Amino acid sequence: MNEINWYEMIAGSLGGVALLMYGIRIMGDGLESAAGNAIRRILAALTRNAWLGCLVGTVVTGIVQSSSAVTVMTVGFVNAQLMTFRQALGVIYGANIGTTVTGQIMAFQITQAALPAIALGFALNSFARRRLIKHLGQGILGFGLLFLGLMLLKSSVETLKESEFAVRLFTDFSGNLIMAVVAGTVVTMLIQSSSASLGITMALAANNLITLEAAIALMLGDNIGTCITAQIASFGTQPTARRTAWAHTIHNIVGVILALLLLKWFTPAILAVSPSAEGLEVGSSAYQAALQRQVANSHTVFNILDALLFLVFNAWFAAALERWIPDRRRRTVEAAHIDRRLLETPSAAAGATLQELGRMARACRALVRDCTEAILAPERADFEQLRGQDEAIDHLQEAITGYVVELMEEDIPEQISRQVPAMLHVTNDLERVGDHCKNLLELAEERLQEHLEWTEAADVSVREMAAMVDDMLDLSIRAFNGEDGQIPEQILELEEIVNQAMERGRAEHMERARAGVCLALPGVIFLDTLMNYEKIGDHVRNLAHAFADGLMDAGAQLRTTEAEEAEPAQVVTPPTRQPSLPLDPNRGDGAEDEVGPPGHDDGGV
Repeated sequence: MNEINWYEMIAGSLGGVALLMYGIRIMGDGLESAAGNAIRRILAALTRNAWLGCLVGTVVTGIVQSSSAVTVMTVGFVNAQLMTFRQALGVIYGANIGTTVTGQIMAFQITQAALPAIALGFALNSFARRRLIKHLGQGILGFGLLFLGLMLLKSSVETLKESEFAVRLFTDFSGNLIMAVVAGTVVTMLIQSSSASLGITMALAANNLITLEAAIALMLGDNIGTCITAQIASFGTQPTARRTAWAHTIHNIVGVILALLLLKWFTPAILAVSPSAEGLEVGSSAYQAALQRQVANSHTVFNILDALLFLVFNAWFAAALERWIPDRRRRTVEAAHIDRRLLETPSAAAGATLQELGRMARACRALVRDCTEAILAPERADFEQLRGQDEAIDHLQEAITGYVVELMEEDIPEQISRQVPAMLHVTNDLERVGDHCKNLLELAEERLQEHLEWTEAADVSVREMAAMVDDMLDLSIRAFNGEDGQIPEQILELEEIVNQAMERGRAEHMERARAGVCLALPGVIFLDTLMNYEKIGDHVRNLAHAFADGLMDAGAQLRTTEAEEAEPAQVVTPPTRQPSLPLDPNRGDGAEDEVGPPGHDDGGV
């Protein structure tokens, strides 16, 4: 065997892989953009059952040429509750089938069309006026780059046949199928493209460097490696979305294990449905085309059989995942104080409403504290639990609003009638506090995902504003508990201080930005954080006005302090974390009811 130019081989192979990956990516992006929102509408609407979902997933993935995009989109739909978990399973199975279209296209010997496709795609993408044509041009450009990369990769890999060391290495590799599966998994995880990995496998098989069995094992590893994208997309999402990502992973792993166990029957089946390479000159174009088609067919047949297997057992598979990853947010929240039997006694009903509003205020205070710790240390935050706390506040708002509306239909005294609108406004203000906490959670998640660092001065500013807002909520809770004094005036004074702190924090940040201490994106997150605390202060200020206007007079006959605090809330939920804010540890705020998440999500801000 002759010596080979390793530099040319390595450079050609890396360049070919890069072009292959880039071509697949921009082809998928272009076709997905050309399809527009229609893809999303189809996925959300035409997935009534798993079998139909599988068909839709296959067609959509075949169009956009990216199983990762469809899988991530599906995880997002489940997280947004636009699709149920069981509907999503069919789409996941279909996405695996649809992605095999890319492999089938690569198996065609049409590399001579690469350069004309690049020229045509570039012209359409650069000069067309209609967006649809521009996106289609991008897809054609990606198609051309894909085949140019595949052509370069095959040419470079072909030189390996001249190296005795390389031939012996691949011969040993072909004899260890487990190693081949692991290699396929690792390569796909690194390059984030199962189609690109399959292209490498086809190039090795076409040049007779690995056996068909080893090529199938590499292909099986590709199917496992592609699961990493959905797993990354599921971080910080709802349990149903995490189930969807794990369904994708388990589906592929189980299929790979079964294929390996049945490989001695699977390989002959692939040869039976593929063109034979027997009798063809080794290295000829026809020989390479036959081997590439065998690899592409193994990819397609495997994913079809795997999907059919899981579709048959879909109900059991879904039930097992639901037990493994339970949705704790399905726990219900019951109002602890309001009772429709009290409506016949309006004063009692008004008093019960005020008690429930006090409970809602305590839930808001706990959520503000926890969200403060989340924004300051997002890596330690339990975002799922915190969203559940916000949903509990939403649920209480609905329950209290419905109760007050029913109370208005009764024959109520003038003293209570005057305060009924204030009760509704207070309920909405407390719910808005929860919404701004949800905003804080989104900012915390962005800090976590983008690894955004703050200065110590920024942390101090956030803690300062959080502490003052906490004081305002504490005073409100005291007012709901029936304490007298100058509580409304104290809340209003604190609200003014919060506004001043907001302006001071903004000014200090601008000074740090001008000095080059703070970067742009972390600075935007920081200013948005301060703004949300200011908005929370505004809503608590509205509570102060309601107290000053006699809100508590509506339930004067049924004020409770120690007795109300001693009453346990009838809600089952994980205990809320107590963050360490710079607050007075000796200050009493009454018992903080544990409020658990309801089984719905009404959106947010």
